[in-house]
Amino acid sequence: MDTHRPNRRLGFTLIELLVVIAIIAILAAILFPVFAQAKAAAKKTACLSNVKQIGLASQLYIQDFDDAYPQVKATTTSQPQIDDADGSIEEPDLGSVFTWLIPYIQKGEPTDEAMIRNKLYVCPADPNPNDPACPTTINEGGPQVNSYLINGFFVWGLNESQVQHVSNTLYFGERRSVPFNGVPQYCDDIYHSWWNTSNPVAPENDMDPQAGAISDRHLGGGNYVFADGHGGYKKPSQIFNVATGFDMSNPFQ
Repeated sequence: MDTHRPNRRLGFTLIELLVVIAIIAILAAILFPVFAQAKAAAKKTACLSNVKQIGLASQLYIQDFDDAYPQVKATTTSQPQIDDADGSIEEPDLGSVFTWLIPYIQKGEPTDEAMIRNKLYVCPADPNPNDPACPTTINEGGPQVNSYLINGFFVWGLNESQVQHVSNTLYFGERRSVPFNGVPQYCDDIYHSWWNTSNPVAPENDMDPQAGAISDRHLGGGNYVFADGHGGYKKPSQIFNVATGFDMSNPFQ
């Protein structure tokens, strides 16, 4: 009887290990970007859900107040882009729209603290939603901010019947919460959409080189809710163009 047994290998050769490592590296290079994109897409979807809920809360408010949008500037005007030019109607300020909507989102009193604590006002992709430097340093005395902002046309006593095309007029959008291309973060909860250079009477402190605070944190675009309550994803070029005068923020056109 042959008592000799064949030799058994107890491990991998160096070449085999290198091949396995190379295959793992190739797979990682392929899959990691896919995972990152999937994660970004999930955050984008969650953020869109948030802004839709904010839009729904505003619709409930409108039903309770005879079709009037929440007014946080004491003076009523149908042309804020003109009347706001010299700052004469900036005060008094009745608070943040986001605070006013708290009773339609959760139980409790409408306070800034409740607004800051509410996760609905935080986009998962926003690295700096409640910037403490905004009301204390950058825009001293300004509002407590979150991931979102409201179209400035809607805070001066606007009624739903005055909006020409509710399905094409921006109501809420995402705030630029971090510096971008040398421009600091936007430290307001109102998007002053009349900032552009084609408006000669636009107040200087409302001027913003990045299309009035619009964020592009989601693959070059952001999430918005429109005056009729529906939400959607848009890139800046789809909502605003100074050269052509196209502006989805203006409810009167």
